[in-house]
Amino acid sequence: MSQRVVLEREDDGGFSDRLTYVFGNGTILFSGLPSVNGNQAVPLYWTGYGTGTFYLSSGALNSDFCLQINNNDGTETGIEQSPFNITSQSYSGSIWARGSAACSMVVRLLDGETVLGEDILPAPASNWVEYPFSITPASTAGDATLQVGVVGSGTVYLDQISMMGQDSIDTGGYRPDLLQAVEDLRPPIIRWPGGCFAEFYRWKDGIGPQYQRVKYPIEIWDDQDVSSYGTDEFIAMCRIVGAEPLIVINIGSHDSIDKRPEYIEDALDWIEYCNGPADSPWGSVRAANGHPEPYNVKYWEIDNETWFMGAGAYCQAVQDFAPVMAAKDPNIKIAACGSAGFNQGWNQTVIDECADIIDYISIHHYENPNSYQYGPINFEGFIEQLGNIIAASSSPDVKIYMSEWNAQSTDWRTGLYAGGLLNGFERNGDVFEIGGPALFLRHLSATGWDNAFINFDHRGWFPAPNYVVMKLWRDNYAPYRINMTGPVGGLNAIATRSADGSKIYFKVVNPTDQSIPVKLVISDTFDAGSVSLQLVAPDSLSARNSLENPNTVRAEERYVGLNEQTIRFTMPRLSAGVVGVSRKE
Repeated sequence: MSQRVVLEREDDGGFSDRLTYVFGNGTILFSGLPSVNGNQAVPLYWTGYGTGTFYLSSGALNSDFCLQINNNDGTETGIEQSPFNITSQSYSGSIWARGSAACSMVVRLLDGETVLGEDILPAPASNWVEYPFSITPASTAGDATLQVGVVGSGTVYLDQISMMGQDSIDTGGYRPDLLQAVEDLRPPIIRWPGGCFAEFYRWKDGIGPQYQRVKYPIEIWDDQDVSSYGTDEFIAMCRIVGAEPLIVINIGSHDSIDKRPEYIEDALDWIEYCNGPADSPWGSVRAANGHPEPYNVKYWEIDNETWFMGAGAYCQAVQDFAPVMAAKDPNIKIAACGSAGFNQGWNQTVIDECADIIDYISIHHYENPNSYQYGPINFEGFIEQLGNIIAASSSPDVKIYMSEWNAQSTDWRTGLYAGGLLNGFERNGDVFEIGGPALFLRHLSATGWDNAFINFDHRGWFPAPNYVVMKLWRDNYAPYRINMTGPVGGLNAIATRSADGSKIYFKVVNPTDQSIPVKLVISDTFDAGSVSLQLVAPDSLSARNSLENPNTVRAEERYVGLNEQTIRFTMPRLSAGVVGVSRKE
């Protein structure tokens, strides 16, 4: 999805920089600086209260603006933000502040007009100082308000306000329910920074203490990232959930080619920060940031969606980056950008010119959700074609990595599509090695990309149908494919066997509008014992989960008959399921 950022100059008597963020379809998501009155302004997502005046002022701690609060009459004035889900635990945080008068500060949690708890902070010093606070609320509140106030006459400057519940502190800084949702999928690999975000990301802005980190240079996806989630936080999350990290480097595709050496050096420094010994220049920085042992990040991708460069120019960039990256760490695996949609010409050029210096070609595909039935089959054919291109190349060991895929919805159509596409991935396992869907997590307030696996607000989350199907497929994954013979009708199916040979699985999608009886006859080489069927069958393409009803689309146990080596069951219309068969003991 394309987007553009427009910077305009205005003579408004105050803030002369106006930022407008526009999606490619022309929809304006945000324009200007939030106004309080006249030339006053507060940061995005905050509201001023009290009789004071508010300005976005220069002289910030590490960014363009800080908040200047002028409190003239001495009564409390400040800023507030909501909603927060406050539970029975302590909340800790800090405020960076400076001031020119004896104004005390207060941090407060409110449920409506009821004070849940507060902490009084001293008058700020004249220079920037971090002031920690701690609040243990008296009760819970699903839509609480956080206030940061100034008491007493004078001027106070605020920056870097943060707060975290003890449950998140205990996980290392991650929201426990969302972390668990990720972990329950057991992803083998997680890619970051993903999507268009990677194209402008400078990794050195996101390491070290938060107050030293630099915000992302543009506003994207309804927000401007403050770099609180950087390399160390990403890798720590991967380690918690048992995934291998995959890092996408910025090659400066939007910058002058004369600056390419700078971006190459940045990529090599990143590899050293992640994988170098603690006594190397950037390994020592990692160690100083609390991580003395190398991360040993194996997977690296050379930028994202670089199609606007043209295939030839991008291949030159790969030729500039890949060899020196491999020389920096011979143990890494390198992915180059492949096509979007069905553009095999781009892939042909990348394979022809770069196959000898890459390990993966990274392709993208987003499907119209109405193509839930034939979309997976059509794209599986595209994967097979790309496999043939690779097989005929100078490096037939290159693998396909589908780094972005999805159907653009969160109703049951995306679940049917996910099941069909996952089966196609497995059927092409000789050349297809990694598949990473997008969007992974999405806040419900987001204005676009309603296709995420994990959907959340400040209180909870729910799985989209693609999550439900992927989890079912993942829980019943087996590495060895079993040959199937006989007609499959309108079904999309695959059979696999576990590594120890004790179990076989039949993963099947019925994307048709008719129920289909199924008869499975298992070879005598596998003595069938117990059998189970887990089925997702909401019986409506429009079925979806929500915060209020998170289990409308779910996997349920269904009856399946076993007579010696024959299994019989019925796949309802518009359904996806897994039959598991254990070997008789």
